[in-house]
Amino acid sequence: MTLQSKTRIGKLRTERADKRVTINVSGRRFCTWDSTLKKYPDTLLGSEAIKLYFDNDKKEYFLDRDPHMFRYILNFYRDGKLHLSSEDCFGAFHEELLFYGINIDSINDCCWESCYNLSKKLCLKGNLDEQCGCRKMEDARNKSFLRKWLWDLLENTETTRLGKCVQGFIAVLIYLSVVCTIVETERCTNNLSCEEKYPLLFFIIDAFCVSVFTAEYLLRLYASDNRLKFLVNKMNIVDLMAVAPFYVILLFQHLFPGSSSAVEKASGLMVLRMLRVFRILKLSRHSKHMRQMGRALKRAIVDLGFLLFAFLLTNILFSSVLYYIEQTKAEETEFKSIPESMWYTIITMMTVGYGDMVPVTVIGKVLGCVCCLCGILMLTLPIPIIQEGTLKPKES
Repeated sequence: MTLQSKTRIGKLRTERADKRVTINVSGRRFCTWDSTLKKYPDTLLGSEAIKLYFDNDKKEYFLDRDPHMFRYILNFYRDGKLHLSSEDCFGAFHEELLFYGINIDSINDCCWESCYNLSKKLCLKGNLDEQCGCRKMEDARNKSFLRKWLWDLLENTETTRLGKCVQGFIAVLIYLSVVCTIVETERCTNNLSCEEKYPLLFFIIDAFCVSVFTAEYLLRLYASDNRLKFLVNKMNIVDLMAVAPFYVILLFQHLFPGSSSAVEKASGLMVLRMLRVFRILKLSRHSKHMRQMGRALKRAIVDLGFLLFAFLLTNILFSSVLYYIEQTKAEETEFKSIPESMWYTIITMMTVGYGDMVPVTVIGKVLGCVCCLCGILMLTLPIPIIQEGTLKPKES
């Protein structure tokens, strides 16, 4: 008999000798082993105090608490890691921890930052006492006062009034930068765009906005605990991409001061100028609702990916059939190839209907109607998927 088999048999014997415990939390039953609860004898479920909630008739423990949050409590007894959902109210979760006698310092590192932000915010409002562990959690991060103050000011903006003002100021600059990027392409005269007519004005506004964004990025990098993790963070990469085009274009103009607009276009700098519009994505770091929408899309990425795949298959099917049907009147039809037919099916399924391409055969028109109806059905499919992703609590 192998060592692995002996270990498995020993584990089965231990589980048979163990006592199974049933806990009824507001009508929802949870089953676990008594040894699992005894891992933490200083807590409610692991101590003798749990006997006060024993129901002799049903032979189970009854707790009139939140069953949704109890999942995280029970997982803590199983693997020793305490997680929490970002969608749940931290004040309510803290009350559950107090009831079960679990120290807030037990929260795992992956949930520590959001927990610290919310707990500090509640402490400032007077909703939590010093037992919430804010001071211990703060001391656990060996930051200097300046770095901690900068991190709270620029990252945990909801904790202070000054942080909210800074957040609002940066949001205004983001809007201003994007608006200027759009307005500078408008024709102020017949031959000149607004950027060509007022180059200094647009340069000053863009330089000021980029300077603030750069200073914010560098200060957050300085105040971060783990700078490598900060650099590879997706939102921080977006922040870097928002300011990089300005410096690349400025460097190119400094190295080639006599470059014309044609040279700029040939060098690909126009693509970098287009990337400035991505500054609008910086708002997602300052907007809770945009972050919630992003999490909902992330949870529904598999369903949405399948929907996109189904749309691609439907598009190929309709475009191929329409192309071969329309070839019966090759002289009159505009469906010269399957890719051109795919353009028609995409516009039809998205219910846009430019009318630049229309089938000329009767069967082609019927297929066009069916294609439009299929597009309407596909447009309605993502609504319950995204709604479910928004309402479904985040698993830890």
